[in-house]
Amino acid sequence: MKIFKKRQTKVKSFFRSEDMDLCQLLLHVDNAFDCLIELGHHGSVQFNNVYDEDRLLNNLYSRKVAQCHELLRLVENLHNQITQLHVNEVFYPDVDRDDRMREKDLAKYGDRLKRIHVEANAVTEHYYRLDNRRYRMMEHSFAITRANKFMAADMGSELLYSESTMMGLVQDATTATHQSQLNYMIGCIRADKFYSFELLLYRLCSFNLIIRFTEMPTPVFEFHHGQRPEKVRKFALLMMASSTMLWPKVLKICGHYHVNVYDCPRSASQREEKVRELSQEIVNVEKVLKEAEFMRRQILEVAGQDLFIVRVNLRKALKVYDLMNRLRLVGGLEVPRYLLAEVYVPSSDVQEVRDILRNTSRLSGGADRKSERDKAKEMDEEDEEMTEKYQRMRWQERRDSDFEPDEDMSSRAILLKKTRLVNHMPPTYFRLNRFTRGFQNLIDAYGMADYKELNPAPYTIITFPFLFAVMFGDLGHGLLLILFSGLMIWKHKEIKKYQISSTSENEILNILFAGRYIILLMGIFSAYMGLIYNIVMSKGFNLFGSSWSCRYNASTLEDHMTQLTLNAADPNFYTGNPYPIGMDPVWAVCGQDSITTTNSMKMKLAIVLGISQMMFGLGLAAANCVLLKKKADLFLVVIPQMVFMICLFCYLVFLIFYKWLAFGGHKETPYNSACAPSVLITFINMMLMKDEEPAENCLADMYPYERMVEYALVMIALCSIPILLAGKPLYLLRRRHQKQREFRDLKPMRRQTIREMRSTMRYTEDDSSEMSKQKSVDNEEEFEMSEIWIHSGIHTIETVLGSVSHTASYLRLWALSLAHDQLSDVLWHMVLNKGFHNNLPLYYGVPMLMASFFAWAILTVAILVMMEGLSAFLHTLRLHWVEFQSKFFGGAGESFKAFSFPPSNQRS
Repeated sequence: MKIFKKRQTKVKSFFRSEDMDLCQLLLHVDNAFDCLIELGHHGSVQFNNVYDEDRLLNNLYSRKVAQCHELLRLVENLHNQITQLHVNEVFYPDVDRDDRMREKDLAKYGDRLKRIHVEANAVTEHYYRLDNRRYRMMEHSFAITRANKFMAADMGSELLYSESTMMGLVQDATTATHQSQLNYMIGCIRADKFYSFELLLYRLCSFNLIIRFTEMPTPVFEFHHGQRPEKVRKFALLMMASSTMLWPKVLKICGHYHVNVYDCPRSASQREEKVRELSQEIVNVEKVLKEAEFMRRQILEVAGQDLFIVRVNLRKALKVYDLMNRLRLVGGLEVPRYLLAEVYVPSSDVQEVRDILRNTSRLSGGADRKSERDKAKEMDEEDEEMTEKYQRMRWQERRDSDFEPDEDMSSRAILLKKTRLVNHMPPTYFRLNRFTRGFQNLIDAYGMADYKELNPAPYTIITFPFLFAVMFGDLGHGLLLILFSGLMIWKHKEIKKYQISSTSENEILNILFAGRYIILLMGIFSAYMGLIYNIVMSKGFNLFGSSWSCRYNASTLEDHMTQLTLNAADPNFYTGNPYPIGMDPVWAVCGQDSITTTNSMKMKLAIVLGISQMMFGLGLAAANCVLLKKKADLFLVVIPQMVFMICLFCYLVFLIFYKWLAFGGHKETPYNSACAPSVLITFINMMLMKDEEPAENCLADMYPYERMVEYALVMIALCSIPILLAGKPLYLLRRRHQKQREFRDLKPMRRQTIREMRSTMRYTEDDSSEMSKQKSVDNEEEFEMSEIWIHSGIHTIETVLGSVSHTASYLRLWALSLAHDQLSDVLWHMVLNKGFHNNLPLYYGVPMLMASFFAWAILTVAILVMMEGLSAFLHTLRLHWVEFQSKFFGGAGESFKAFSFPPSNQRS
């Protein structure tokens, strides 16, 4: 009988965390490495508590870890030699897919690396010795040449210093009366050590020793064992003395200063002959050096063919062995056979992980890699057979606790789900793609969502670029963002190849490329808001014809006492038909009236958008309570907050829309523009419960029974505050008393009740309370309830005051939009407009116009697009993190940290 199990389909979880299964992973020591390598490439398994500070290591793989470190040291040494010799190290971009390591490959890597390392070091050491010998001969030849020129003048250009003359100079400074012979010594010393060397010889020998020096024309290399060659300046020395008794002291000092001492023939002919011999030896050594360098380059080219693969795989092996060293041993300390780990796996990936473990175990057992067609056929047959066997084993295991697996199943890795409850929450995991990853990164920068909590990222995809566009609304600037992001999306393959193959990391490019879809949406919404604002590069455009006109006559314009305004009630100024899309273009050219009208509109728009987003956040908080089955938080926390916001701030939005619809245009008194009440004054009077005398021929209220409705809304809002303050504490106190009556032997944990006050987190009930048993009920109850009431009071104050401050915080939408418009206008009139209105001749005016255009374009991109865009981006981020997410998002969850290998690149 075959037992079939329906595989769970993989759900692209983005609105909420994907279901996580707590499992036990049992690995056989023979194939544990290969299984973990495959799991690391797949990245669907999180190992719990293996990297804790107090974790005890099993030390079964400590030698393997040390071996990997040693092999990586050899790889680094070869890499340094390859870099020094400018040998091409082959880079494999598909190393993670095509060259996956097996445990048996580690020995091959070790043997090959050691062999190449020994050969490369031998050839390198031989090359350095030859090169060192060549430089010594060059120093010797130069020192003899300079000494020969010093002791025998060249065509009268130098003073003639004969041996007898030098003897006279030296004997004048000595007290010796016996006949002596002049002695020479030549050598080379580092330039930075020469002056202290000269001073020491002078104090020791005084005038009994004459020193002459000259600098070598080119620096030379000094070689030290185990270090890279050092390029230094050197001086050639000629030391002369009449007494041989000084030379032992001089030689000892030369040894301490690392002076290379050479022999100097006495006659000029012998010196010239020595120079010729040294020149010939240098030529011979250079020939041998070329051969040695060619051999060294060949060895390093062979090493560079797969050095990148070896380095990447060794680092993966080091990570795997470190993990294996932290797992729990099963089977005894003397003969351990299994490694046990507790892991979290996404529910939709459990079957896939089992398939990976089964296939890896099969390959580790000696299965041959045949052709793709045969391999696929065998895999299908074996999958059916193994699935049947595995299901039969699980069925028999449930029936018989003494079930023992077959012999061929003993080395297979096993993944079993755990059914016991745990106190800690599972990690949060969202399935992302190239489009959604950037928005999720914005949310994760604030905090990770709790398990099964609503994820703010899906809603941020729309609200984030839209609020950015409200502050950055300009059709031209939006098109620049669209072009830039479109170029990155179009060239994404080339950019990825550059990121992988680049030897240095470009952080700015990485950030922009990761958020390319965010920039695209910000550009699209900015272009849309620029169309609504009727602005393109700070200039308005008239597509459908303005609804306003100016009908002042000449006599009215000549009267300086007349106030020139646009009267909306007069048909001569306003036709009564609104502009079809966005703002009327007249407001871009009407001076002070433009600033007054646009500021009023944008300020009210900011309030409407802010309150709408905060109410949406409270709606998500209610959805969280329903999904997580937290009825107390729904009725005692979220609904009172919603009632408070609806009665006060949603009513403010209603007043704004009602004023827009009921007043203005060609309506008769008292519904004309002159009688339109101030929304701000009306709202303040509502909160202070006071009346104000209306203007002449105007209504006292915006609508019938306005004051009665406002007083009722204020009273309802005030009544929601006590519920918000005392509702949750009283509910927790009542529930605890019920539990105490049911379980009088067990007292509740104090911290557990405090945690339940936090409406954004879920916790399970603790079964034991040993710490609470040691305390008296009265002291614990008093201390616990005080913390609960303090927490509730802080939360209530934060809700009441935060609703006001958060609403005012959305005024940044209006402020930054005003700043962006004014900066655009300043750049247009102060830079580009100067080029348009110059009165210079054509051959001067055209270059000036080009210069002003380039200056305007550069300043537009640098200031308006980059700096203003960054400012608007940060303000939008703040609105989402604080004003929006604080209504429903806790951000205290743990992210799913899968055991995985990062994609390999050139910097790996």
